[in-house]
Amino acid sequence: MAGRGSRAARRARAREQTQLVRDLEKLARLEPGGAPDRPLAVESAAQVEVMATSRPCPLCQGSVRLVEHAAETVDGVRLRVARIACTLCGVPRARYFRLAESALH
Repeated sequence: MAGRGSRAARRARAREQTQLVRDLEKLARLEPGGAPDRPLAVESAAQVEVMATSRPCPLCQGSVRLVEHAAETVDGVRLRVARIACTLCGVPRARYFRLAESALH
C-alpha cells in the first residue's frame, strides 16, 4: 500500500509541475516581446540580439542563447524575430521586436 500512495503523490507532483510549466509559458507569451502582437520597440536591429538574450528563461531562469535573428512580416507588420533557446532546459522560444520609426530631421 505504501508504494501506491507514493506513486499517487509522484503523479500529483508531475501534474502540478506540468501545469506550472503551462502557466509560465502563458505568462511568457503575455510579456512584451513574447508574441507578434506584443513586440518590443527597438531603435536599431543591432539591439535585438542583446535584448533577446538579456532576459533569463521564464521556465527555469537559465541563460538563453540566440539561435536565429530574422526579419519577418506577421499580419502585415514587419518585425524582427529572435529565436532563442535556454542553455539549461533547452526550451526554444521566440522574442519579437519592432523597429521604432525614426523621426525625420
